[in-house]
Amino acid sequence: MNPVKTSFSVYSWLILAMLSLFLAGGDRPVEIAVWFYPIFLLRFFRGVKWWKALIFSLPLMIIVSFVSNQGMTPIPFNILIMLTAINSVIALIPYIVDQLLYRSLPKYLKTLLFPAAVVTAEVFLASAFKGATWGNPVYGINNLPLLQIVSIVGIWGLMFLIYWTASVINEVWEHRSSLSNIRGFAIVFLVILIVIYGFGLWRLHNEKTEVNMVHVAGITSGVDYRTEMVEILGKVFSANRTGTFDKEGIRTAGQKKYQELLSESEKLAQSGVEIVAWSEGAAFIFESDKELNIHQAIQSTKENKYYLALGILVLQDNCFELVAKNKPFLRNMLILIDPDGNVAWEYSKLNLAPGYERIMTIPGDGTLKLSKTVKGTVTGVICYDMDFPDYIRQAGVMNSDLLIAPSFDWLEVKNIHAKMARLRAIENGISLLRPSNSGISTAVDPYGNIMSSVDDIKSNASPLVSVLPVGSVKTLYSTLGDFWIWVCTIGGIFLIISGVLRVLKQKLLNKR
Repeated sequence: MNPVKTSFSVYSWLILAMLSLFLAGGDRPVEIAVWFYPIFLLRFFRGVKWWKALIFSLPLMIIVSFVSNQGMTPIPFNILIMLTAINSVIALIPYIVDQLLYRSLPKYLKTLLFPAAVVTAEVFLASAFKGATWGNPVYGINNLPLLQIVSIVGIWGLMFLIYWTASVINEVWEHRSSLSNIRGFAIVFLVILIVIYGFGLWRLHNEKTEVNMVHVAGITSGVDYRTEMVEILGKVFSANRTGTFDKEGIRTAGQKKYQELLSESEKLAQSGVEIVAWSEGAAFIFESDKELNIHQAIQSTKENKYYLALGILVLQDNCFELVAKNKPFLRNMLILIDPDGNVAWEYSKLNLAPGYERIMTIPGDGTLKLSKTVKGTVTGVICYDMDFPDYIRQAGVMNSDLLIAPSFDWLEVKNIHAKMARLRAIENGISLLRPSNSGISTAVDPYGNIMSSVDDIKSNASPLVSVLPVGSVKTLYSTLGDFWIWVCTIGGIFLIISGVLRVLKQKLLNKR
């Protein structure tokens, strides 16, 4: 065989893999590319020595990942490059493990090594960010019947399936001249795929119909609010440098926005909406004004008979002094008020995005609050909280019927962040109301059906209005959590040890 032609063939797999990686990344990942990327890259790693594969693939992976995800992570360039490099190295470890050990394992087990190693590596990456699942390839999957599997095994089970498929296809490719040797295994794999997809179709076909329906709405502060927010925070931070603190100016701007949102909420309630939720941090208020502002909201809900979820940023009155001491100075809050004028619960955001939010914000206690309504039980979290599947599982454990999750996105993440939140609804069998400033506001049922959506950027802050089923659907995931992580970790360790022992045994035999 011509060595030049063979070499070109091997490295063409790398080119195809990088093209697929580019298409699978960013805010609008191409679903088929999510499946193709590991197939092509695994094919390349199995065609050359592992160190050579690493040398050629790592720099390309760093560049492609950086370019495809441009603008998605608003952190300094040097830190972003470093994180991209670290993530790429960890992501390639399963390919090296597979290349070194898969030939030593029995044919019916060898295909499990790669997906188990991938899940373990991805969990390790997530743990470095306290469990956040940002960047997980699963979020590029849109097929609704297939997504139902997360109600059993979470996103890690679906991730395993994607990479197991890559491993199986490579196994078939390597035995393409003698398929009879793996025909039985291939049939078993196809049956498993059919069962998984069939489960999804069955689950969607048997959706609960005897549930309460509730009219909901989500409102935002508009796409220009980010500029207003930056100006207000700029006044707080600059006070330490200038020695002057424009507290009244900040209060006036915050109260104006608060009253505008309250007026819009009342109009929606008068049109028949039963639950209105504001987007994340839709208005600034000071701690000393909080009681008065809540009283105004109480009057509004009592007079118009609706539930109101206030998304507000509460500035501490001594925020000027707190900034000077490098201490957090605001709370990112979601407050639910019922039609009887009661404050049902107050929730403060726990999971704070890296950067300024983590510096500025006083974290909450990490406990989701629950309120019983005439239509069902309601709980809530805020934006980045939704990137943590195990954290949101509290809602499923509590059998909550509706999860309110206000968000504040930006252009480069608006689509993918809405998709991430959708999977939390499926995992926990819970309806989701997610008003998002500068993002995609969505109303999602417990099966992941998008009942309504509004692009806040394109719609010029038009409200999201929808009818949602209120009635939780018990899921295995909400009961057992991320048990699939342990299946993959323990199984992966067993396969690695088994593979290493078999390699050592073979070397000893060769020496005799």
